[in-house]
Amino acid sequence: MTKLSHFERLVESVDLIARHVDYPGKQEVVNRCAEEIEELFRAGQINDSQEGFLLQILRNDCRRQSA
Repeated sequence: MTKLSHFERLVESVDLIARHVDYPGKQEVVNRCAEEIEELFRAGQINDSQEGFLLQILRNDCRRQSA
């Protein structure tokens, strides 16, 4: 078993949320996830490129699901 970095775990979690099949309330979860990503950036726990990467995962995968 490999030990994942904090950022790698974030990527996996965000990807899971974004790719999850639509369900009532999913958009609220996605919005909260985006807020938490922004909070991590403001707190200095992730850098600006990491923040952008995570938000891009949310935007891209969620658009595919709703199409």
